[in-house]
Amino acid sequence: KIIPLQKPQGTTLMIAYKPIGMRCVGSFCSNTLEMITKNYTALCRPGETPSCHPVSKLDTGCEGLCVMLTGTYKCDNGSLASMKINYYFSVLVHGEPTEQLKQGVYVAVPTNGIRLWKRQRISKEKQHNNKDGNNDLAILSSELDLDGSLFIQCQDTFHYGEGNETISTLTVQSRHDDGRLANIISYSLRKLGYPVVNDRFAKREFAALPRRMRNLLKQKVCICCHSIDIHIEGSITNVQVDAHKRTQCSYWRGIMPLP
Repeated sequence: KIIPLQKPQGTTLMIAYKPIGMRCVGSFCSNTLEMITKNYTALCRPGETPSCHPVSKLDTGCEGLCVMLTGTYKCDNGSLASMKINYYFSVLVHGEPTEQLKQGVYVAVPTNGIRLWKRQRISKEKQHNNKDGNNDLAILSSELDLDGSLFIQCQDTFHYGEGNETISTLTVQSRHDDGRLANIISYSLRKLGYPVVNDRFAKREFAALPRRMRNLLKQKVCICCHSIDIHIEGSITNVQVDAHKRTQCSYWRGIMPLP
């Protein structure tokens, strides 16, 4: 989808669906979303030298909708001053949701912790604490500003296996756009006791899944950005696609036997 902007003149927003394994940012090769968008814009505007600025910096391991700003001048953050983007993620997690989670809760984005967690390797002791200690994040029912928080709500659950194990489909909404939002969501859900299916820090939970489910998932994390709301110049534009089937309990319910 292409959205022309009034200011600066000649700029457009391009919304693209990025597959797993593709980088959003980078001019080091032609296979990044930034370069693909820039080259596509050059084909549409022969004779011009367009620039491209990735507004969304979706994680390489996450698929979904991304927003790119293109124009015939060097794009900068000033062009984005009046723009806010709501991101909606569909996530498949391990665990039975609480009644509070079914109603929807707000969780503040742990920005400082995430930055530290990304900078250094975590010791074995800290990895153990990340899995078992899940009370670091405050869960609130009162509304928070989505610029610095996540709104999490359970949409569906599926019980499987003889031990009545549970997976759940959650939707996560946020306007936090400091990069790698899927990584922040995975970290927050893990701290709350709901690790994302196939997250690299949830190997123990993944190993307990039925073999058929493990074979279908392969190396793909069960999280995707399936909808965005773009607030700009007093209007709201929604772009959405179907959430990937691997994040939906209804898909697994249809192919796996009931307990």
